[in-house]
Amino acid sequence: MRYVRDLVREVVAEHAAHELPLVDSLRTLDDDRVVRTLARRGSRREPLGFGYADVSAVVAPVVWLVLDQAARRTVDRATEGLLTRGRAGVRRLLRRAPATANRTLTALDPGELALVRAHIVERATERGLDRPDAEALADGVVARIATAAAVDDGHPETPGTTS
Repeated sequence: MRYVRDLVREVVAEHAAHELPLVDSLRTLDDDRVVRTLARRGSRREPLGFGYADVSAVVAPVVWLVLDQAARRTVDRATEGLLTRGRAGVRRLLRRAPATANRTLTALDPGELALVRAHIVERATERGLDRPDAEALADGVVARIATAAAVDDGHPETPGTTS
């Protein structure tokens, strides 16, 4: 299980290091505010207003918004499963559960990973990335999610190492 914001930072560092100041400034906000900020600006290609006038972000908003959506779906699916098992107990737990400022992304099945990849390619090309770069970005995101899931499950990151 990894925080969405951490995965975004890793991907941006690898694919668009010039967007790191933006990502670092967004990391000071809670995830709901980040998503509102990025979604509001998502339809236009213009610099984001965080003191970085020359930054026209493409990678960070695409990756953050898609991973946030995937994390929300994961939580919704888990909540639905809990509700079917015991509505009263779950309601009691949900009333007491503290709100978390940072969304986590748990292991995704192959179909969900394919959906994340498709969304990233689609949104990145809409924002002006050419298709090969959008696919490389999507592949990098999916690889990071899969690697994080393997490490969380106790599997080594690289073949031949022991945990």
